[in-house]
Amino acid sequence: MDNRYWLDPTLALRLAGLALGCVQREFPYQPSHVVNDAQDMARPRVLHPAFYGCFDWHSSVHGHWLLVHVLRRFPDLAAAGAIRAALAAHLTQANLQAEADYFRQPNRSSFERPYGWAWLLKLAQELAAWDDADGRRWSRSIQPLAQVIETRCLDFFPRQTYPIRSGVHTNTAFGLAFMFDYAQAVEHQPLGDLVRQRSLD
Repeated sequence: MDNRYWLDPTLALRLAGLALGCVQREFPYQPSHVVNDAQDMARPRVLHPAFYGCFDWHSSVHGHWLLVHVLRRFPDLAAAGAIRAALAAHLTQANLQAEADYFRQPNRSSFERPYGWAWLLKLAQELAAWDDADGRRWSRSIQPLAQVIETRCLDFFPRQTYPIRSGVHTNTAFGLAFMFDYAQAVEHQPLGDLVRQRSLD
């Protein structure tokens, strides 16, 4: 095995430090935001109370995934308290409901498709697998947002007529791979069946 890429407590602590510095930093921020009315002219923290940090929404989401992942693997990590505090502040029921509501607004059907969708489901998968009281609470809180993303996937992918093979953020294969992992982990058979079929197509 090539141990250069093995996650140990030292590397986990370094990565956690990067994520902690990111998910709690509101600016600079690059929004992918359709402004429907004057109320939409708001700060990132207002629009996205859970995922306002880092440079954009999907980076904040996978920063949170990283924090959950390292805390699951290394519960006694030196940064464990800071990680739990950040997750507790962001992954509240109210914040995640606001994120779900954002997706339901007009002109948001393609927001973060498919890369951000994939990372959100990966975060939900990580939380669902975590045998921890906080993790279980955050897993319940993320369900409304995960369900919105599930619905978006089930609606969009039957209508996508060709794969996007270039890049990362728009790449079909990357998104479908993460979505398939999620569907299998949470036993969401319709989503798993759809991803498998669209991958073969």
